[in-house]
Amino acid sequence: MSATGTRRTGHPITLADGTLTRTREAAPADLGPVQALHRRCSAGSRAMRYHAGTPGLSAAGWRLLCDPQRGTTLVTTTAHRTDRVIAMTNVMRTDRWGVGEFAVLIEDAWQRKGLGTALAAHAAEVARRIGLHTLTAAVDAANVPMLQVLENLHAPPGRATGPVIDVEIPLWRGR
Repeated sequence: MSATGTRRTGHPITLADGTLTRTREAAPADLGPVQALHRRCSAGSRAMRYHAGTPGLSAAGWRLLCDPQRGTTLVTTTAHRTDRVIAMTNVMRTDRWGVGEFAVLIEDAWQRKGLGTALAAHAAEVARRIGLHTLTAAVDAANVPMLQVLENLHAPPGRATGPVIDVEIPLWRGR
């Protein structure tokens, strides 16, 4: 799907409770809704995502995440509230050829509904589409749900570096 098509229609995800969501490529104009997402997330959720007490994104940080040369950022809304971002997913290029970094922030109220698993699978497809063969993720060792999500993507056990586990997910096309 083209970037324009992705922005217009989005990738549908139906959650375990039947709620329909849409995930699309982020645009610079999404900064306000993404900042609101950060405000609705608990400090613990933000710490699991950023490994620090990051309260939100700056305009400069958002511009970097929206730069297609750096990778792809996705935003997720419900099908009925497209103005309220409930998740942000990043597939960013690294300095290693064919390797990207995966990260996701999901609003607390939308966690444990299957959204993380679906977003990780979609991120893997996006990564393949932009030519990546591997995704990496730096996951807080206490973030057992995300470690399980990555295990569902067939990630081998990660390497612990202090309180963070570095995971590499091969993106074989045969899956």
